[in-house]
Amino acid sequence: SNYNPNEATVANSQSLIKQRLNLAANWSRALVGSYRTTVGVFYEGRSGRPYSWTFNNDMNGDGVQGNDLLYVPKDVGSGEVLFRLPGQTVAASSAAAETKFWQIVNDNAALRDARGSVVSRNNAFGKFTNNIDMRLSQEVPGFTSKHKGVLTLDILNVGNLLNSKWGRIDEIGFSDGSGGFSRRWINYAGIQNGKPVYSVNDPFEFTTKNNRGESAWAMQFTARYEF
Repeated sequence: SNYNPNEATVANSQSLIKQRLNLAANWSRALVGSYRTTVGVFYEGRSGRPYSWTFNNDMNGDGVQGNDLLYVPKDVGSGEVLFRLPGQTVAASSAAAETKFWQIVNDNAALRDARGSVVSRNNAFGKFTNNIDMRLSQEVPGFTSKHKGVLTLDILNVGNLLNSKWGRIDEIGFSDGSGGFSRRWINYAGIQNGKPVYSVNDPFEFTTKNNRGESAWAMQFTARYEF
């Protein structure tokens, strides 16, 4: 069954990074005597972490919430599934709920591609991430001609320093005990007239990862003396 969390099926790893681009550039020149000024820039661009589209609640009745992969009907009006809005009946809210359902499906490639089937595990991806780090260093005279000092300024995530919306890692958070990285918006609401009922909510949104300051800029200054 596609709803068996222990089934051995081929799927993307939760740690998969499909695309990554790293670029580095360095410039160095002795501008004052033999003391060098150095500027270095490092860029990393990568695709977002994978996640799965699942039901909000326990669709297969195994006692675990949120780890059952979502079934997407074949098309609008196919009649495979009945729709309703939260707290309302199918009769009162079916049309509005189905419209909302298909708007969300059409806005997300992994859902669009799964029409008429269960979505694949970890087949959706978070937003592309861009990060730029910069290092500025300057050699300075020491106490003797054979000594010198090096003053260094590191700026991490320069883009976020310039604009708070840049350099952020936006992703779907990890859900302990409920299928890892999963995004959800449908509550399975039982069976009515032999058909499953979908209660259509709003999808979980991406959150900005900042457990260790990953999405924020940082700056550090160091001094080194060489002799």
